Amino acid sequence: PGPAYHKPKDSESSEEGEDPWKYSMIPQQDMESVRAETWRAMEDALDQGKVEAIGVSNFSIRHLENLKKTARIWPPAVNQVECHAYYPQDDLREYCKKEGIVLQAYAALGGQDATKVKWKELGGKLISHEVVSDIAKELHVSNAQVLLRYALQRDCAVTPKTKIRDRMEENANIFHFSLNPKQMKALDGLRAPGDTGRLCWRTDPLRTLDFD
Repeated sequence: PGPAYHKPKDSESSEEGEDPWKYSMIPQQDMESVRAETWRAMEDALDQGKVEAIGVSNFSIRHLENLKKTARIWPPAVNQVECHAYYPQDDLREYCKKEGIVLQAYAALGGQDATKVKWKELGGKLISHEVVSDIAKELHVSNAQVLLRYALQRDCAVTPKTKIRDRMEENANIFHFSLNPKQMKALDGLRAPGDTGRLCWRTDPLRTLDFD
């Protein structure tokens, strides 16, 4: 769980360089203990049979290591995070694999919150990138299917979002083909340096809250 916060209204939008923690309802120094207490409540729910599994979302390696110190039930079943070819989260993915945590990739098709300048910097939207399109043509599948298959072959679970039935069916139909090593390497080559490929909540002034 991340910090509960009061999101600024348009009339009080945050300024560049402003500390976003001013909007949080929980002090930054208390976040570790709040996460631990929340996890204990989730452990109780699991013990009582109220849920079948418990997991986390947007947890970094540091968050997970801190939680592990006090957790009675370990590992979390899943850690749901932004993960795609522009922002592959390699270190976190390897950590989760070592700990037995399923890494579930949201925005596996690429985030949608970037500015035009950011898209240009990255080479365009991920789903329409030339590399993705070329692979899709080679395999006679859609660009979305290429990106979802890419995530699966990197041992990530995926949660593509759509309200359109045909796209739901298309997104689920990714088990009749696979990406060869050359295609995987081409997609690996799209990764942006550091966290510059992170695209979700890109324009949200609160996006940096305790994500380090």
